[in-house]
Formats: sequence, structure tokens, C-alpha cells
Amino acid sequence: MKLPTGKLAGVDNRPIYNTSDRALLFGSPTTAYVFTNTNLGYSFNWTVQAKKSWENGLNVMLGYNYLKSMDAASIQAEISSDAYDRNPANPAHTNTPLLAPSAFGNTHRFVGTISKRFTYASGKMATTITAFDQIVSGNRYSYTYAGDINNDGSGLNDLLYIPTNAQIDQMQFSGDAAAQRAGLKSYIAQDKYLSKNQGKYAGKYASSVPGWSSLDLSILQDFVIANKNKIQVSLTMLNAANFISSKFGVRSIVGVTNLTQPLGVSFDNKGNPIYSFDTAQKTTFFNDNGLVSRWQAQVGLRYIF
Repeated sequence: MKLPTGKLAGVDNRPIYNTSDRALLFGSPTTAYVFTNTNLGYSFNWTVQAKKSWENGLNVMLGYNYLKSMDAASIQAEISSDAYDRNPANPAHTNTPLLAPSAFGNTHRFVGTISKRFTYASGKMATTITAFDQIVSGNRYSYTYAGDINNDGSGLNDLLYIPTNAQIDQMQFSGDAAAQRAGLKSYIAQDKYLSKNQGKYAGKYASSVPGWSSLDLSILQDFVIANKNKIQVSLTMLNAANFISSKFGVRSIVGVTNLTQPLGVSFDNKGNPIYSFDTAQKTTFFNDNGLVSRWQAQVGLRYIF
């Protein structure tokens, strides 16, 4: 595959693929990707844990895990072309791999468990109460254009150029340009990563969603019957803090994938980029309203023999 021989006009002047830079299939240019092996990538995983048990039935555990995982492609698809489409590409050349943080895994994870077993009725009954809490950070995502700005055949994988406010004033927008310019400036200003990196290309998986925590509770009630057989009734509540308040335990996300695309791009008949920004976008993150952000309860019954 050839190197891109064109150059984008305007504030984002990255190399772009001309039709002649891409192979032809039945007379039409194909996607400009080449799959080869690479030795880029490594992973470091470190865990420490402390546990303590007392004779009165109290048990406490505290743990911490640190993960640093770097790779060239965090593949999120079964089809190779889809994996290429969703892998943020090197702005200089799509087929030059970028070593970057993996899209998978959490950088920091703190966990804690405390449980207490109460035995009574001459050992015929027992109640065990357990609380498990975790605090997690480091889920990563990338900013890319909504559109194929470098003409490599993918409308998902082009890392966003973060313009300065002065450069935004130079960019051509479709529709109400004044409102879109003001909206984009406001959007960048509210985003910690974007506002600190204006005038640069967004890094591949260089940003993280806000950290989250989850508190789970469990109650086990044992009834001992003949020959040490027992009946156990259980009540488990996941994300119990959300049961207390709908504002607690809610995770923030950027979308259904690890890509967020705040800025669209297309081209006029002269090949100049025309940008589009949805002024309804006010914040980078929004609440995940799926099950992970809601409390759940489960009741169980077991006969143990």
C-alpha cells in the first residue's frame, strides 16, 4: 500500500489518500488497509491484597490492582475490515501502527469486602452479612471524526484534530456556521482533555471516562436441620447505593463503543473539508442507563447437604 500523497487543506493539514494511493477492485478504490504482524505491545498487571479474620466471625479484605496495557490494535470486531474501521489510525499514515493504551481493562481498581457471621439458637441458625465495594477508573476512549477525512475508506478511525478557537473561526461549517462555531468552542472548553490539547491531534485512547464505584450487599440466612443439613435463604443486592438514591452508582460513558465523534466532516466539489457540529452536544459524557447503573436484587433458596 502506498503512502498518502495528498494533503488536506485547512487547519487540519494531515496527509490524505488520493484515489491513486489505493488499490482498485472492479474499478473502484478499496479501503486503504494492510494487515501485518507487529511486535508492538506489552502488559503490566500488579495486585496487592490484605486480609484479616477474627474469631468472632468478622472478615475484612482490601485489595488494589494496577493495569498498564499497551497495544497497536484493540480489536473489537469479528471481521477484519470492521476491526480496521474501529481502530483509531495514525494521522500520518493509516498503516503505520500506533502504540497506545489498550481500549480494554481498567487502570486502577480498589476493592474492599467486610463480612460478619452471627451464630445463635445453639448453632441452629446463622446470619452472614457481607458488603463488597469497588472503585474503578481508567476505561479509555478516543476522539475521532464522524467522516472519512483522510480518504482511507473508513469514516470512524480518523483521530480528531483539536482546533484552537482562532482556527475554529477559519473552519467552514455547513448550516448555521456562527452557532456551530460557538457550540464547538463551548464543547471543547467543558472537556478537560480537549481544552488542554487544542492545536494537536487527539491521542489514541488517551482519554478516560470518569471513575465509578459500586456497592453490593448480601445477606445469608442459614437454618440447620437434621444431620447438619441446612436450608439457606439469600438476598443479594447489586449496586445498592442506587437503591438509596437514583443519583448514586450511575456510570458515565461516551457512547456504545470506545469512540466518540463530536465533529462531522464532508467535502465540497473542490475537495475542501466542510465541518458540522451538533449544537445539542453540551457535554462529553452522559449517563449509562443500562443495568450496570441500576440496583438489582436477587433472592435465593438452597438446600445444602
